Amino acid sequence: MANLKTRYTDAGRRGFFKVGVVLARAGLTADMLTYFGLLLHVGAVPLILTGHFVWAAVVIIVAAVCDALDGAVARAGVGPTKAGAFLDSTTDRVSELLVAGALAVYWAGQGHWWTTFATLLFMGASQLVSYTRARAEALGVECKVGLMSRPERIVVLLVGFIFSGWAVGGQSVLVYVLWILAVLTSLTVVQRMLHVMRKLRRMDAA
Repeated sequence: MANLKTRYTDAGRRGFFKVGVVLARAGLTADMLTYFGLLLHVGAVPLILTGHFVWAAVVIIVAAVCDALDGAVARAGVGPTKAGAFLDSTTDRVSELLVAGALAVYWAGQGHWWTTFATLLFMGASQLVSYTRARAEALGVECKVGLMSRPERIVVLLVGFIFSGWAVGGQSVLVYVLWILAVLTSLTVVQRMLHVMRKLRRMDAA
């Protein structure tokens, strides 16, 4: 399964790199795409607040493509830079906060307090997933374990947005998706904590 995922990931990177070469030659930079992706997430906020989830999904899909292409453009142009990597990582966190925060406001406005709680739990856990990896790597430990890294979270949330008009048991599919995200993202935080603690204790013992 891991080999299959790696094969598709590598093929995807090669495809994006080819597009990145074209965009770099046209004068686009990785930072331009990063900022444009962030602006698209800002544009998705009013769509989420007004319950236009399918349109929000379309905007976020375009933003995700920009996010995938910025690295490809960097490699095809001047090459990856530390400043670009920092900008990309930081704007990713801001983008997630914008989307989850808008969802929390929407559900609170609807009086769905348990769904609001699930959204806030998902929002906090998402930030912790990224933080645990960043902190672990600063300590010299690789940390990519867990079910819900950012690409998986985006895909699952988009499924919830696209099928938000469907109801199961009187509730929108999006409600169930948010609970799934809240639980699995929280479990990912625990997985990463346990993984990093094991690695660090072995390093300390050595």
